[in-house]
Amino acid sequence: MAPLVSLGSHRPPPKEQELIDAKEMALAAAETLDSRQATDIRILDVSGPLAIADFFVIATARNRRHAQALANELSMSMKAQSCPRLNTAGLEGESGWVLLDFDEVVVHCFLEETREFYSLESLWADVPVLPFTPSFVAEPATQEQGIPQGRNPAHLPGPVVPGPGESPSDIPGS
Repeated sequence: MAPLVSLGSHRPPPKEQELIDAKEMALAAAETLDSRQATDIRILDVSGPLAIADFFVIATARNRRHAQALANELSMSMKAQSCPRLNTAGLEGESGWVLLDFDEVVVHCFLEETREFYSLESLWADVPVLPFTPSFVAEPATQEQGIPQGRNPAHLPGPVVPGPGESPSDIPGS
């Protein structure tokens, strides 16, 4: 009798010490995206309805170049964790959507308007969402002083100038 040949896997099995489970891989991808200032990061557990992936990681990039940089950084980071990228789509076009396939985890980097148009979260609204808390939070500048909210003006270079309606004596440390 001939030995059975497995046709189901398209990559060699990793060594025992290199194994990283799909959940850890999805969280690692989200952390890498977060460290490179991707926003609105969501991790969807699609393992129930899909056989081809366990998790979708969805993030928003500021622009096309940012999406490409996110894809490159993520590819290097995941490869260093023994999770090489199997396929990529969208790096060379104007689609506003870059897809990276890491087998159990598929990462979608969208431009904001493209993400709203395709609305993957709505399509997969019935799947569990893996909790993820980003460390990067975009802070809008205040109108009065042009200073990002939550930042101490004393940490900015140059002299501290009184804002509208303030006198120099109102500024701490002056």
